[in-house]
Order: sequence, then structure tokens, then C-alpha cells
Amino acid sequence: MGTTPIRLGDPLHEEAIVYRAFALHGYRQRKPPKVRPFAYYRDESHIDGLSLGETPESAVAGLEINYGYCSIRVGDIRALRQGLDVRPDLDNPGHLILCNVPILTGSDEERGRAAQIAGQLARISKPICFDHYPPSQAEDLLPSIP
Repeated sequence: MGTTPIRLGDPLHEEAIVYRAFALHGYRQRKPPKVRPFAYYRDESHIDGLSLGETPESAVAGLEINYGYCSIRVGDIRALRQGLDVRPDLDNPGHLILCNVPILTGSDEERGRAAQIAGQLARISKPICFDHYPPSQAEDLLPSIP
């Protein structure tokens, strides 16, 4: 995520399964296995929303290091009735954006809503992998730099 807005496609269908990389160790807990709300906190540097992937490989693409990943069904995200949606990044195949997640560093009200939504998303996420996902698979998805 950068400071330039990205072009977003149409929302994904209800049955789509998407993936969130554990970019930081604190995004997941091994025992008992679960996703922590921290995995879904958004700060102002993520102007479009939170990054997701169509596959585990696309979820971790671009991360120098990761701590695994989780999955979540788009229909379950919408069922939270928080105005969240998942849309593809039209300029980056496999990259998805979780839209309308409140910014954690906003007003008191927005921070409270951000924490509530992060907790809800963490509860409906399914932890899959708790270790570094092989970079050899993820590197194949990175755009080549001339």
C-alpha cells in the first residue's frame, strides 16, 4: 500500500476465499492457534484498505519476511454488516483490497470501531500457516523490475 490510490475492480463473489499474510509476528498466535485482531488494524499509510491475496502466494508477495497466513471467506466478511468489501487491485493481479476498514489512528470513535472490526475479522479468519511461507513461491508473483 502506498500513498497513491489504486484502481479497484468489482467486489468479489460471496464464496471467494481470500488470504491475509501475517506480516508481523504479532498477527497470529500458535497455541491455541488463532488470528489476532492486530492482523486487521489499519493505519493512515494504507489509504485504500488492507492487503489480501487471491492465493497464499499473492498474499505474501512483496513481503521480505512473513509469519504465515490465514484465510477468510468474502461472504463472512460481508455478514459482519460493517460495510466491508473485498475488491481486486486492477494493476496488480492476485492482490486484493479489504475496503472500508476504519483507520486505527483516527478519532476515539473510529479507533473503537477499528478495534471492534479487527476483532470480528480475526474471529472469522482461519489460521493456516504459522511459519515463513516459502519465498521461492512468492517471488514468482513479484513484478519484474527492469
